[in-house]
Amino acid sequence: MDIDELDDDDDFGEWEYQCQACEMWGPVNDLLLCEACDAQVQRDLIRARDWDYVAAAFGLDEAGRERLRSDVIRQYGPKNELIVDRPKRSKGRHGRGGKSSGV
Repeated sequence: MDIDELDDDDDFGEWEYQCQACEMWGPVNDLLLCEACDAQVQRDLIRARDWDYVAAAFGLDEAGRERLRSDVIRQYGPKNELIVDRPKRSKGRHGRGGKSSGV
């Protein structure tokens, strides 16, 4: 294949399907996310410094990654947009794995 055969209209996604996040029908990627939801996930991963899954962080050094994170937070805020944070587990008396109450 030579370079002239490449499609210049590189649209998002290969399939028409329902987005697994917003449930809208349209082009989706391999994670079954539409372009808008995929962008939200990418920003959430950047906020969490989960660099292994962030395409925009590929090839950046640590300082570049932190600049990217700062830019995302400045532009979109510090809170996640799509990924739900896990609730913090309290280590109170009701936790699992503790001593059982002997009867």
